Amino acid sequence: MDSIIKKLQELEREARALQEKEKEQVYSQLQTTPAGNVNDRQEVSSGWPSGSFNQEFPCTPVPLCPTRSKEAFEGDGDGDWWTAFRKKAGPWKGEKLVVLSLFDGIGGIWAALTRLGIPFVGYSSEVSPPAIQVVKARYPDVHHVGDVRKLDRTSFSGNVDLVVGGFPCQDLSAMGRREGLHGQRSKLFFDLLRVLKEFKPKWFLVENVASMTWIDREEISKYLRVYPIELDSIELTPTRRRRVYWTNIPYPPRLPRVKDHPSTFVQSCLHNAIALEEKTGVVMGFGSDKANSCLLEHVMDIETRKMRGITQIEVEVMMGYPPNHTNLLITEAKHQTNALVQTPSKMETSSASKKKQGKISGSRGSLSQNPITPAIRWALLGNTFTVPTIGYLISPLLKGSVRVLGQPVVIPGPTKENECSVMEPYDVWALYNEHERPNWYARILKRAGDRFSRMSYGAKKHPLYIEMQYLEITTPYLEGEDDEWNPLRGTGLFELREEVDTQVAWTTFSHRVTSCLTLGDKFYVYPGKDEVWAVYSRQTWSPFFVYVVESNINIKTLDSAKPGLEGFYASCRLMLRTAELGVYRKTEHVLEFTDLSLFCFRAPHIFRQEANLLKVEVSASGRKTKNIERGIRRSKESQELEDAEGREDIEGEEQEEQEEQEEQNLVEETINRRITRNFERELRSRKRKQSRLTVFQDNEVKKKRGREDQEGYPLQEAGDADLVKKAPECKNDFDDEELNDEVNRDSGQENGASTPETVVTDDDGLLHDM
Repeated sequence: MDSIIKKLQELEREARALQEKEKEQVYSQLQTTPAGNVNDRQEVSSGWPSGSFNQEFPCTPVPLCPTRSKEAFEGDGDGDWWTAFRKKAGPWKGEKLVVLSLFDGIGGIWAALTRLGIPFVGYSSEVSPPAIQVVKARYPDVHHVGDVRKLDRTSFSGNVDLVVGGFPCQDLSAMGRREGLHGQRSKLFFDLLRVLKEFKPKWFLVENVASMTWIDREEISKYLRVYPIELDSIELTPTRRRRVYWTNIPYPPRLPRVKDHPSTFVQSCLHNAIALEEKTGVVMGFGSDKANSCLLEHVMDIETRKMRGITQIEVEVMMGYPPNHTNLLITEAKHQTNALVQTPSKMETSSASKKKQGKISGSRGSLSQNPITPAIRWALLGNTFTVPTIGYLISPLLKGSVRVLGQPVVIPGPTKENECSVMEPYDVWALYNEHERPNWYARILKRAGDRFSRMSYGAKKHPLYIEMQYLEITTPYLEGEDDEWNPLRGTGLFELREEVDTQVAWTTFSHRVTSCLTLGDKFYVYPGKDEVWAVYSRQTWSPFFVYVVESNINIKTLDSAKPGLEGFYASCRLMLRTAELGVYRKTEHVLEFTDLSLFCFRAPHIFRQEANLLKVEVSASGRKTKNIERGIRRSKESQELEDAEGREDIEGEEQEEQEEQEEQNLVEETINRRITRNFERELRSRKRKQSRLTVFQDNEVKKKRGREDQEGYPLQEAGDADLVKKAPECKNDFDDEELNDEVNRDSGQENGASTPETVVTDDDGLLHDM
């Protein structure tokens, strides 16, 4: 039976190989189509609708690439993409890679380089003694250079090829204090920036949490001058760890599709246990008990059939490390710590572990060996890289064609923390307009508060305050616009307004404008290379997005040029919206533009998982635009009020008073409605209690009459006071005479009536007369 199954699988692989061969033949025929036969090529590439659309957006037709088939390690393969990447790149040729790892931790970068087969000369910068001991034990050839704050270029004789660093995230994470990039711990980023400027490596890789605010992400991108890539380790491992990476290494063109492969499931990493879920949570710096969705799942022990937490050894395997990577015995002596590190060979039993502990005699005196405690191991694992993620991002360096293109990194500007800022005076920033399009522009004059005010650690920040001048599009470029306050176009020549406006919230801003030329008191905004822009079809009034591959403009004649004569040219790739919200894919379709008026606004973006997948911020995404609207309207109205000699000022005040009065009336109405609702609820409650008291009185009368009939003599009649004593829970309900009168009127009684009607309640506690 097994031989039959193997034969069927072999036939299936042969059939798949034939299909791929046919696809390659078709693709080669498309590529060899004569260049002059444009119509044939456009028809084959499927492409574009004929007619006015092609005339409005000239398209350079590009043959569609056939759908890429699965790699051998995907699907039914073994899931080993490491080996596939090494084989595809070929053997390493050239010198070893010189790598400097800042905030090294337990050596995630060394594990990734080793698995990729990249030879390296390593330098480690770390201050945590347990982490240093782990790296010394596992990678003894790595040189240790100490604290990053004291790192000096003179300590290195040669050049550095790659700098890697995951700087502290405590001030950036959603689980931290949100002090920002200039917080007490996360400001070590500026030491990383200083190292990049002094050492001038060919490549760098910087990592931090994806939950940081957009303004912190914008500031890091400003200094490193690259767009980050977002990647969750769940795509390559059993654990979740969503991170953002900045690197000048070319992003890999395709992420290995192994998220649903059994090799990335929790079960593949467990020892003598059964997984209850395919994937698990985030590895934190403390135990594995699941207290919320961020932590690890429980598993079932096979021997005891009881639930248990995931162990440190299993977590090490999940994150791409060898088993027992952090399981070390640290040899300590009197007046001497961390003198010697010895590594257990494998997962040891408790008895074997006890034999290795205790006293060791030697020439240096009495020594004791103690293992790294579980708490420290959790802390080390919670603050390290996920090895497959790092390996995937640096895998392009396997190719010699990529390595030869490496150039020394240039970091312009200062690197000291107190001299750096995300927003500098005279920067131009984009703001959201009333339709949530970020094509309002302003020049920054002054900023204070928030991250711009130096505060002691833990102190409350001052409110943000920004003074700026709006840029208004010049009259020639307003032709054809329906709304001059909110023009559809976001490119062209802008001039500076004299009025100074203020903003008090980051949510009003979209991004720092980088593709802008300053011409005296005028500014020319245009689509820049590697930016994502929204383009509007004025025939259908519908937008689409393009990725700018190339952008040129004639600077010499720009100041005197008229709209349409700027010498502008842009080559762009059309963006395809995916099923995931806000995620777009770059297609092979190329559009060529010479008309600036078609570009509406630049959309901030980051890469996602691979080179052709982008996460685009297409709108304010929940940011409040109320402050912007008030700011621009205040500026516009100020000019109009001066022209109208203040007549509209009175009308504005009256309108504000009317709005305040309406708001006050609404509040009073709400309060009255709540009071009425509470009073009605109290009435219903008292009615129910009165009905219970009435039934109680009737039962007492019936009991008295029954005893009279049985014993043959009359009993003393019980008064109302005695009945109330027998029902103490109802006594306090009749202290308010006015309320009792209202209850009686609602139930159809008059004051002083001696015979109440029979009242019952339904399941909802509402009263009904019988």
